Amino acid sequence: MKRREFLGTLAAGAPALAFGISRPTWADETETRHGDMLIHQKASDHLDIRFTPNRPRPLRLLQLADTHFHPDTVKHSNQATESLLRSLIEREQPDFIIHTGDFVNNDNDKLVEWTGMSILNGLKTPWTLCFGNHDYPVNKAEGSKPLDEIRQNMERGFQGYIDAPTGRHYCYRYDLLNGDAAKPSASLFFFQVGYDTGDRRISDPQLAWFNRQMEQDAERGVNTPITVFVHIPLVEYRDLFDSGSAQGVKAENICFDSDTGESFTRFQKSGRVVAVFCGHDHVNNYHGLWKGIDLVYGRVTGLGAYGPPTWKRGGRLITLDLQAPRPATRHTEVF
Repeated sequence: MKRREFLGTLAAGAPALAFGISRPTWADETETRHGDMLIHQKASDHLDIRFTPNRPRPLRLLQLADTHFHPDTVKHSNQATESLLRSLIEREQPDFIIHTGDFVNNDNDKLVEWTGMSILNGLKTPWTLCFGNHDYPVNKAEGSKPLDEIRQNMERGFQGYIDAPTGRHYCYRYDLLNGDAAKPSASLFFFQVGYDTGDRRISDPQLAWFNRQMEQDAERGVNTPITVFVHIPLVEYRDLFDSGSAQGVKAENICFDSDTGESFTRFQKSGRVVAVFCGHDHVNNYHGLWKGIDLVYGRVTGLGAYGPPTWKRGGRLITLDLQAPRPATRHTEVF
């Protein structure tokens, strides 16, 4: 299947398987409160969430995927997506939103518009974005923006990065602390993918950064379970499905693109990664345990994204009980 072209046979048939704060440029050691969370920027690539609810409850994360906001003159899909998002926020009450990429069609050769940024900023919920292949200003069309300008326009948008000889890479982590705990209970890791053939994967500099994080954590005695977020599925999503142990629907090819298996190898070798969440394939929604790691597709969110009209848009709610000795990453689709 050609990427981003949805097969007509699949479109026609059944699935194949059954608070007003605008964030300034961050300085180290800054902290802001958002509801039951204190978000603390420790470094450009390292943030803490200190979770302080009045009553014990799990931390609630809402994964969004593939909103593909674009100029909308006919189908009014941006308005429909906004309505869906507001409904999800009201009903699910997430503490934090995680967008796993293809936020906008920034690679258009026509006008690129940013209604989506106003929509996400208007939700008043802190959020982050790990860039997908369509988020790059490939064609430099009118309205397109470089990645760092996107980051700076994110109100309540807490995104991180590293600067390396190869340029800026948007890989970063959140450590999740329960109340006044000295050490985190769990960690979230985020990676960008590229846009060009051969680059649509977690890059080598990001994997080297991951290794350094593991080494530094070992030195400071941190061994928390890690949940990973990335736009494009790892090749192991294919292996999981082929094994027959996946739960959910596969209704298009598994587009792992340039992934070679090295990312999963690093994650597994760490002994800490417990789950990976992705997007990219709009009409795949399955998940399952593969060699000790839960591989999970997010639910496509954008009403303007490809897929049959019967394919419901939504998100995936992730909960983490930070009081538990080793918090489990639990998740369910929400609409």
